[in-house]
Formats: sequence, C-alpha cells, structure tokens
Amino acid sequence: MIKVVADAGSGQHVDICDCRKGPVTIPEAHSHGKRLQFPMKRAGERGENKWIRITWDEALDTIAEKMTHYRDTYGPESIAMVLGEPKSMDYAFAQRFATFLETPNVITPGNYCGVQTGHADQFSIGTMHVLGDTGYDPKCIIIWGSNPQNTGSNFRCFTQKDVARAMKNGAKLIMMEPGKNRYCEKADHWLRLKPGSDGSLAMGMAKVIIDEDLYDKDYVANYTVGFEELKKEVANFTLQDVADETWIDIETIRTVARTYATSKPGLIMWGNALENSVAALQICRAVSMLRGLTGNVGVEGGELINIPAKFGRPGRFYFDRSHPRPTQKSIGKEFPIAMGAAYVPTQSLVQTILSEDPYPVKMAMCHVTNPLLTYPDSVATYEAFMKVPFLVVAEIFPTSTTAIADIVLPAALPLEHNSIAYWPAWLGHIRAMPKCVEPPGEAWPDSRMINELAKRMGMREHFFEDWEECLDVMMADSGMTYKEFCEPDKRVIHPTKTYLKDNPERYFKTPSGKFEFYSQQMVQLGISPLPTFKEVSTQRFSKEQWERYPLYLTNGKEGAYFSSGYRHIEGMKKYSAEAICELNPRTASRYGLNEGEMIWIESRKGRIQQRLKISEHVHPNVIVAAFGWWDTEAEHNEYDWRRYNINILTEGDGANCPATGSVQLRGVPVRVYAEKQSWGNERADA
Repeated sequence: MIKVVADAGSGQHVDICDCRKGPVTIPEAHSHGKRLQFPMKRAGERGENKWIRITWDEALDTIAEKMTHYRDTYGPESIAMVLGEPKSMDYAFAQRFATFLETPNVITPGNYCGVQTGHADQFSIGTMHVLGDTGYDPKCIIIWGSNPQNTGSNFRCFTQKDVARAMKNGAKLIMMEPGKNRYCEKADHWLRLKPGSDGSLAMGMAKVIIDEDLYDKDYVANYTVGFEELKKEVANFTLQDVADETWIDIETIRTVARTYATSKPGLIMWGNALENSVAALQICRAVSMLRGLTGNVGVEGGELINIPAKFGRPGRFYFDRSHPRPTQKSIGKEFPIAMGAAYVPTQSLVQTILSEDPYPVKMAMCHVTNPLLTYPDSVATYEAFMKVPFLVVAEIFPTSTTAIADIVLPAALPLEHNSIAYWPAWLGHIRAMPKCVEPPGEAWPDSRMINELAKRMGMREHFFEDWEECLDVMMADSGMTYKEFCEPDKRVIHPTKTYLKDNPERYFKTPSGKFEFYSQQMVQLGISPLPTFKEVSTQRFSKEQWERYPLYLTNGKEGAYFSSGYRHIEGMKKYSAEAICELNPRTASRYGLNEGEMIWIESRKGRIQQRLKISEHVHPNVIVAAFGWWDTEAEHNEYDWRRYNINILTEGDGANCPATGSVQLRGVPVRVYAEKQSWGNERADA
C-alpha cells in the first residue's frame, strides 16, 4: 500500500487489488512493455545495466551455490533477506526461509512502518488487534498523520466512507496535518503542527485533560493503571512549552483537547507519519494514552479489541521452535522490539555493509523492495548495495535497485497468481486473492521463487512440493480449503468485535489486565515505561544545522502511486506526472521562487530537484515534498535515483529510537533555492 518517506521497503509489486487504483494499474502493469519477464544475470560491470537472459534453473542454481558458499564460509548471518511490507505470501515465505537458513538478518521497513503504532497498542492495551468500531458513529474523529482517502492509509478498517457517514451524523473532525488533504477544509479544527512534534502535542492535550478534570474518572479508576505517574509527568511542563514546540497556540491546544475529551465516543485515526521520528514509539504511546484518559477503548463508537479470525498466524509460519533465530548474532540486536518483531532496521544493514562491523554481509536477496528509493540516506544505501558481493533482486519493472543487481528475477503481479492478502492479518482478518490471468513470459510469484530455492538449499522438509500448498495450510484453522475461501460469497474472514461491557475483568490483554499508562513490560525491555515530554520532543538535529537549513521538510502520501512503484504506468501519470513540492507563498517570495519552476531542495546530505507548487495552506517554515520519485525514462543510467528522490535528503546514521530503530524522517532541516540563485539564511516568518 501507500507509504511515506522511507516507509518504504515496498517496491513495485504490492497488494493493490483492493485499492481504487487497481482498476487502472493492474491491466496496464500486466501488459506493459517494460515488464521483467525472464530471469537475467549481469553481463557488464555492476551498475551498467547490461544483462543476459538465463533460465530459472540457472538462476536458482547460481543463487543456491553462492548462498551455500557464504553460509558455510562466513556463517548464515552473512546473508541478508531484504524485504518490503507484508503483502501476499511473499513476505511470509521469505521470513520462513530466513528461519531455516538460520540468518537473523531479515531487513524490513518495520523501523518506520507499523511497529511503533502496533507496539504502542501492545504496551497500552495488550494487543495489536485494535480496530475502529464501524458499527457505531463516533462523536469526534481525530485524523492524525493519516489520510483515509488513500486506501493504504485507512485506520484499522475505519474507511473514508465511515468518516463521511459519521460527519454527516454530526461528528466533529480534528485534523493534525502540516500539509493538506481533502479532509482538512472540512475539519472543525485543522492544526498545522511542526513536523515531528506530534508527541509534544499529545502530551499537551493530556495535560489539559488532566488539569481540567476532563478525563473519564470512572474509567481511569477501574480500567487503567499508572494514572498518577502520568499526572506527575504532565506537571513537569507548561502549555507554553507545548506551543513553542508544536507551533500551535495555547488556546487551540486547550480547545482541541476539550473537544476530544467531551465529545464521546471519540476515535483517533493515526497513521504512518507518527512513526517517522527518533522518538516514534513514545510519540505513539503519548497519542494512545489520550484514548485511555477519555475512556474510548472498548466502547461503542470507539476503538475495540478484536478476536482475530481463524486462520494461520503469521508467527507460526515464520518460525519453528527447533530453529530459533540466533538474534545474538543479528546486526540489529541492540533494538529489543525489532528483534521481537523479526526485523533489522534498514540503516543497520547499510551501516554494517559499509563498516563490516561486526562482520561482513556477503549477500542480499531483495523481495518487494526498492532500497535505493525508499531507505533513508540513498547515497549511503547505494554505496552499501554496490559493495555487497552478490545481490539478487526480484521485481516486476526495472528499478534503480535492479540496475545494480547480479541476478534479477521477474515477479508476478497480484492476481497473476493465487494468494492471500496477508497484510490485514495484523488486524485480524485476511482476504482471498485468486488468480485471474497468467503472468507474462516466465514471471513467477515471489513465494514460488523462495520455495524452489529452499529445496536447493536442503530445506525441502520445511517447504512444499508446490508452493500453493501453503494456502491450504494457512486456511486450515478456518475449516475451509483455499479453493472454498475463493468462492464469491466468501473471500474475506473478519475478526470478531468485543466490547468492554462484555468482559470487564479480562478485556485488556496487558499483564495488569487494564489499560496501562505505565508499562512494566517496557521497564523489562529497558525502555521508559511512560512517555515524557522531554523524550517525545527530542529532535536529532543541531542548532547549527537549523541555522544553515531553516525549513522543515515533510511529505505526504502520493495519491496516485504505491510507494516508489508503478511509476511506469501511464494511466496514473494523469493524476501525478512528476515530483511536486509545496511552499507557502511568503516563503517562495522570500527566496525568489516562482510557481511551476524546478527548484533545489538541499539538506546536509545532498540536494534534489522538484517542481514548485505555491500553496497557502503550507506553514511558512515547512516544505512538503513528494516521495518515491525517480526517472523511469532514464533507467539505463544507474544515477537516475538521485535527481528527484527525497531520501537523498534524509539521514539513517546517528540518533534513532533505542527500541525500534526508527529515525528522524519528518522535520528534516533543508533549504531551497532556484537553479542560478544564491541563498541567504533568513528563516521564513511563522
């Protein structure tokens, strides 16, 4: 689905069959002239993008030979499985393969997508299976770092149709959004907060709710623990501190907090933007605490714990008790939540390859990912992947990452093979994705590639003669075969909603059995058990950087594309044909920039070009840039990933979240100027 900057493991082949873009994208992508259709091996120097067609047997035999050599010579930890977001069964197969290969180095974008919000729920509520209640309308909706207009950004199955219905029935709408989407002008309150300051605002709202006795006293007394600790924390800062940190005036902070606390039930639709900070976990925890303070978890129209549908759990497919992951050898072992969530932060891979500390990484195998476009610090990422002795990339279209591979494997699209839409499993439901058409040429599903490689690597007993056998395995708990699941009257299995009133003693799944403001589990992991204002307000950038780079860079979800993928599709270019950045007219005037011209955006890491759109709604100290852009017409030049790519500007080294490995991707200091223009260091007036 659609992700924001460095979400971003997702490459071209993602789950799009349920999205409004699917009817445009799937048919053209299926028959597109640039589809990869046959396995290929590099013919020239790395990065020359010269290829020789080979057979699947040659490709898989070569990969198995290299992998066996590196495993036996340097240890399985020298091999990295590089994955994007869970979509269909490709992610599950790759995780399973890593388990039996005994490599602890599975790299995913978990450090900036899904883990922080999920674990905020886990530590506060006791489960990640929390959904918005679509059966009843909330009286107040906060859309925070999310855009329900984009299918990939829907909050826990509470869709734009649900939002529209609730608003029609009188729900108040609060937008936390430094940019703009279709909901902003419809909102009762639109807060253009400073990028990366979401946690500060959440703590400020908690302070108002507590100081003004607006919290749900019965709920807090009976169903929560740690309130007194939270109360002490909010006494440590003032609303002026919050206003200074967020750019939101004190009266607006009070008004929004009062609105949410008194318009019950309330629903907070949070999104991926909250996860793009060095304090992402605690920022998400701060937002989650607002739900507990106001008694909005477990109530009609609020947010509910759900009993997952009966199907194969992801962890059971990934892991085997007889083959525990050797996490003590992992290059991400210092991140406790990352290890528990079966991923290594992307920057850990890049840094390890470049430094060879604690050991060299000799091989990387990439599925559903385009690291050169989607990892922070694209230049370092490029240098790292060029250094890896052997690189395999499975893709649908040529990308900047396939251009530097040693072997490229042609991947099948969704609907070109039978599968299960697996990403909703984290929310407790799954969907059938039956095959509709044959893939072009010799394109294979990623799952088939990995299954056949596993046989060559001596893992036959842990995999399948025909990879599709796994579909019946995943459906076994449901009582259906995969074929039965694909019948038109089925195809989706939903979780069961539960309410606090039905089981008040055992509703929350935390150790205390209550909503936890203060988490003892976090103490055991060496993490602060309660978010503090100081912690969530932490930025990684120095005063000196802001003096040279005075604008705050952020980005929004592209409405027309899927992460960096499908940029070849002409049908989508009519919605968005190039990388567009947005500036306030006062800011543009200050720097002598004009509507429609290509401008430079520069950070201390590098600079890129995007076309300027002047937008009154953008805060004068902010630039909203486009994510995932690259020059598909210049794909035979390995440097095409540099010109428009926002991750040229971001940083993956240095400060990060000590638990999840998240990095600062919002509020990056940048400056802007025209092609032939000098630049001054004046900051735009707020």
